[in-house]
Amino acid sequence: MTYFYVSLHSMKEKLVILCIFSLFAMASIAQRPHIIVADSSMITTERDSLNAIQERAKKELNKIDLPFSNDSILNDSIPTDSIPYYLFPNDSLPDDLFPSDSIKIYPRFTVWKINERTGEKYSVLPDTLLYNYQQTTLPDGHSIAMGYLGNLGSPAISKLFFDRGERDHFIFYDAYYLYNKRPENQLFFNTRIPYTQLNYQRAGGNVDKEERFETRFTMNFNRHLNVAFDLDFINARGFYASQAAKQNNYTVYSNYLSDRIEAHAYASQGSITNFENGGISDPTFITTPEIIEQNFTSRDIPTYFKNTWNRMKTNQFYLSARYNLGYNKKGANEEKKDFVPVASVILTSRFKQQERRFLSYDTARVTLPDQSVVQTIDTLYKNRYYKSAVDDSTRYTSLKNTLALSMREGFRDWVKFGLTAFVEHETRNFNLLDTVQDGRFQHREQATTIGGILSKQQGELFRFNVRADLGALGANLGEFRAEGDVETSIKIAGRLTTLTGQAYIKNLKPKFLEQQYHSKYFWWNNDFDDTRRVYIGGKLFIPFTNTTLSAGVENIQNFIYFDENKLPFQEGENIQVFSARIDQFIKLGVFNWNNSVVYQTSSNEDAIPVPMLSAYSNIFLQTKIVDELTLQLGLDAHYHTEYFAPGYEAALLQFYNQREKKVGNYPIVTGYANMHLKQVRFFVMFYNIAHYVMKPNYFSLPNYPVNPMLMKLGLSVNLNN
Repeated sequence: MTYFYVSLHSMKEKLVILCIFSLFAMASIAQRPHIIVADSSMITTERDSLNAIQERAKKELNKIDLPFSNDSILNDSIPTDSIPYYLFPNDSLPDDLFPSDSIKIYPRFTVWKINERTGEKYSVLPDTLLYNYQQTTLPDGHSIAMGYLGNLGSPAISKLFFDRGERDHFIFYDAYYLYNKRPENQLFFNTRIPYTQLNYQRAGGNVDKEERFETRFTMNFNRHLNVAFDLDFINARGFYASQAAKQNNYTVYSNYLSDRIEAHAYASQGSITNFENGGISDPTFITTPEIIEQNFTSRDIPTYFKNTWNRMKTNQFYLSARYNLGYNKKGANEEKKDFVPVASVILTSRFKQQERRFLSYDTARVTLPDQSVVQTIDTLYKNRYYKSAVDDSTRYTSLKNTLALSMREGFRDWVKFGLTAFVEHETRNFNLLDTVQDGRFQHREQATTIGGILSKQQGELFRFNVRADLGALGANLGEFRAEGDVETSIKIAGRLTTLTGQAYIKNLKPKFLEQQYHSKYFWWNNDFDDTRRVYIGGKLFIPFTNTTLSAGVENIQNFIYFDENKLPFQEGENIQVFSARIDQFIKLGVFNWNNSVVYQTSSNEDAIPVPMLSAYSNIFLQTKIVDELTLQLGLDAHYHTEYFAPGYEAALLQFYNQREKKVGNYPIVTGYANMHLKQVRFFVMFYNIAHYVMKPNYFSLPNYPVNPMLMKLGLSVNLNN
């Protein structure tokens, strides 16, 4: 038997690494603070363009689903410990609002994400909020309704259809989207002083221990250059048999910002090893444990697989460089001239290398009724395309280069929008099993795309962003996307009401691995047509009642999905999916009750099954116990109606549509206490406690229950002073 568990020596090494990084961070903090360089795209006629960034970031609160409004922050109607300090300009709050707290009202850092294609920056919130910190450590916390295999680090899928993005070219990557590292998801920093964040969470005992370490360190070497790294280690042995998950992710990234040159660099290496148990084979151990005439733990529940696992490796390298053309303009200080960017030349390059293997040592010989002899795992599959022990592997590489020209918005008063045009070329290589050519099949495809972006992001009353791209040559010839977002704000009784809209039209080529794939148990060669998708939706935020209303509808033709036979299938008829959502936040003194409800319907449940109603409810008390300590004490629950939830096929690392078992109509309830003391956040939670008051049926996906009731602890420390 192959043991997956991380050795004590390995864990000690990781702890030593974290300690060294912490000491390095604390030693570096003693250096002289550096000046934050403002984003040149936000340069205004104001003397201090950093204030423009702060004001803009503060306005972003009105566009984010927080359990409070921006006005409630300034009116001190919520604990300000839970608000990122970088959002406030220097004169917006009284000096005594953060007494003796390290998060003073002067800005310590700015943070943003980038557009992977153009390197364009846009402001985001850092991970410093107190509200619902404990939920961010659970797979359930990433969506109102989430399906996953029960263990931290395992494959997952959102049960809200509009939460799902386009399928990746390396389709196995999608199942780990909660943990994937990508340049477009990376937070980039510019800091006055070095900043370090250490996160640790743990649940279970030595046998079923679940742990996650996360470290972030970032610092400026001068007023232009920032260098940072992130580490993310997951070691979850699992509360069910043969379920362990291990992930090691390393990321190094940097940015250089000056008037003329803006550059972002990113490199990451990730590995995932996920033991597969195929789900539990007898659900009565969960639903009616009283009929099992013996004592047992969750690890004693029988499963379909043993000694079987998926492995994923991903290496990524990314570089974006922007050279700004412009002129110098006299500022408020006559002795200094401000640089005003007019246009930019942009070059981005991205290389991605990925590999996935599916292996099994569950190879004991079994004689079938027809007298054929197969291995134990073979009995679970209809087809076997080679006789040796299962060892499926697929490799993928991609090299993408983009050249873009951009005209900046606002360099003259009459220039009310920005315009970008680009051309992009990508080379993709696939390597998979075959019965010829020494057992491997190789495929290469080239793709050339042209497109543009038209946007208006300055001003409060009206903003928009329109993006379009067209496959001009190669494998994506004829592929087309046109997407647009629009936002308008109006003041009613002195309070800002925001209305946003989104729409897109897409004609998408099928991915190569949807067309062709070879393995021991699955083998297909398809000739699918293009998928056509049309979507329109909107969102309305009402500050008077802290209510957000949103709705969207999409029409899809030639939708590709994995059917009940676990094979890619294309539905030729049109499918309509509709979703409506309401988020309501209620606050009365220290009492809070936040609710989110989503209604979904699909015109073809065989192709796109969705739960009709999904809800998240969180009732809690939030107050300051003393001047230094903020407490959030509450009870929350995720719930959705019963439906034919997707099944999971380990041999494909894919979710497929099944019509045999329904999942749902059972709340996943958590009791928790979140605390915030200066630069430290910590929580204690009791997960999945509903079965104490109702019949247990806590399945996330067919045959995959979530973890049984457990206590979990978490700690987050920020070192930035």
